[in-house]
Amino acid sequence: MCGIVGELQFRPSAETAAFDFTRLIDLMARRGPDDAGYWADEVCRLGFRRLAILDLSSAANQPMRDESGRYALLFNGELYNFRQLRAELERVGLVFHTTGDTEVVLKALIWWGRAALERFNGMFALAFYDARRRTLLLARDHVGIKPLYTLLTDDGLLFASQYDQLLAHPWANGLGVDATSLGLYLRLGYVPAPYGLLERTGMLEPGCWLEASTDGCVSRGRYYAFPVNQEPDLHGEAAYEAVDAAVGEAVRRQMISDVPLGVFLSGGIDSPLVAAWAAEVEHVKAFTIGTGGDIYDETATATRYAAALGLRHVVEQYTPDKALTWLDHVIAACSEPLGDYSIFPTLLVSGLARRDVTVMLSGDGGDELFWGYVHRFGAVLRLAEGFRHPYAVRSVRHGLSRLRGSNRRQNLRWPTIGDWYGAQHARLSEGMLASLFDGLPPPPATFGLFEYDGWRQDETARWLRWNEMTGHLTRVLLKVDRASMYHSLEVRVPLLDREVIDVAARVDWRSCLDLSRNLGKLPLRRALARHIDHQSQAKRGFTIPMEEWLRGPLLPVFRDTVMGRSDVFGLPLNRAALERMFSDHVAGRADHSLWLWSLLSLVLWSEHYLPAASGR
Repeated sequence: MCGIVGELQFRPSAETAAFDFTRLIDLMARRGPDDAGYWADEVCRLGFRRLAILDLSSAANQPMRDESGRYALLFNGELYNFRQLRAELERVGLVFHTTGDTEVVLKALIWWGRAALERFNGMFALAFYDARRRTLLLARDHVGIKPLYTLLTDDGLLFASQYDQLLAHPWANGLGVDATSLGLYLRLGYVPAPYGLLERTGMLEPGCWLEASTDGCVSRGRYYAFPVNQEPDLHGEAAYEAVDAAVGEAVRRQMISDVPLGVFLSGGIDSPLVAAWAAEVEHVKAFTIGTGGDIYDETATATRYAAALGLRHVVEQYTPDKALTWLDHVIAACSEPLGDYSIFPTLLVSGLARRDVTVMLSGDGGDELFWGYVHRFGAVLRLAEGFRHPYAVRSVRHGLSRLRGSNRRQNLRWPTIGDWYGAQHARLSEGMLASLFDGLPPPPATFGLFEYDGWRQDETARWLRWNEMTGHLTRVLLKVDRASMYHSLEVRVPLLDREVIDVAARVDWRSCLDLSRNLGKLPLRRALARHIDHQSQAKRGFTIPMEEWLRGPLLPVFRDTVMGRSDVFGLPLNRAALERMFSDHVAGRADHSLWLWSLLSLVLWSEHYLPAASGR
């Protein structure tokens, strides 16, 4: 796990040449404390920070160049099938000088070109430069585990592992806020790829590539797309067996490391299953964060899991009185605004793990891949077929039901299932947002995450999973990357291994989600039952009581930071409406913690990273 940054110049200039590029490399020092690298020619500059995981020798440092000097590679991440690809390349006569995966990536791209991306099973963000053709290829892994930000201007293309690196480059001078991306953040609590908060910035989408040349030509493509309409051919016991085998192989594959490795352990299903498989390979340490015994605390269940699996268990408790101290670290870790307050415990457990290990396995991805969000999935699937009727008919029926005092089928009032699901993921309703912001911009015209007007149950179930994998999961992965890299910790995600996803795509949703019992992730539950004889039913994960924090230690911070503002990035803010909302939350009449934290996080981010734009 590392950090990468680079530029390809379309219009070389004295200003660009005079810029100290090492500043951008230094900004990502936490991502790679073991080595720093730099390479440049007349039009391209590449920078690297290394967190050494495989082949700890200097031969594996980056930027890595081939023997001819024509090609240069920056590679952030891990390639789990590198040994198989290396053997394949050796059979055609290629010679390797290192034992890690970076050289395999370099020579695979030279040999197969962009087609090599389809062969990669790993997590990565990469940049591949051809000095003869003066072309730069960028690519990101299949589900977006590793980030890759871009700034595209008339002067050139800049890419980086962190958003603040884009802001520090002279090409970013004078960039304004992208209003539609700001609107996305206010609705969702993050800015999804391919968008960026500032104009001309963005993030490369998962499973995609971008290629640019010095004449300013830029092309884009996709080498992987999560299958949304694949007909299932695995059911029941056959599905459970296939998933268990795939997860086991993925865990073993992702435990290859030349440095100490551990596992996160919650009181749920996913991380205990990963831990169970890891324990069969070696005697690993498991790490858990507790909340002092409150309703969010999972340490008791996690401790039972650890004992049953024979894990060395490390637990640390935290209390809200330290929230202000953690707040500074959270904002510093987020080079781009993030409204997901579960980054607090993720940051804490990452710091705890880094005391003993350099690589961690997580259970992220299980809920999205195996229909684990029972409340969201179940609510939609139970009513899905009701959407076969025209919207006007459903609206009339809803009105009549309300007159009879019944709201049992009130969600049929939404124009489409996509609209309803978008509202479930929104931090705040459109009506409340409109009352807070005059001229709230709509989402970008190209934003299609919640465009779905189907109603058949099977089709809808598959779309729901695609939506979670494409939307919500990407926010989770961004959070984990930012929290772990702040502590120079690599986090691997076995449940998102390409082979696990390939198997999961073949599994019928009814073999994952039991609507009658409100129980999801059935294949993972069945697999875990083979290792231990007890498991939890409710999902909590590492979380914090933000609802109470905003009534306690974070209350004065919110008042001092947010309440005096008349706008947010130029978007007029209705202070009276915000005061009413905040007062309702503090008094306990409502819980607006999701959106209030999103707003606080955005303002604190602007003050930290854009001080010139943070005026009131």
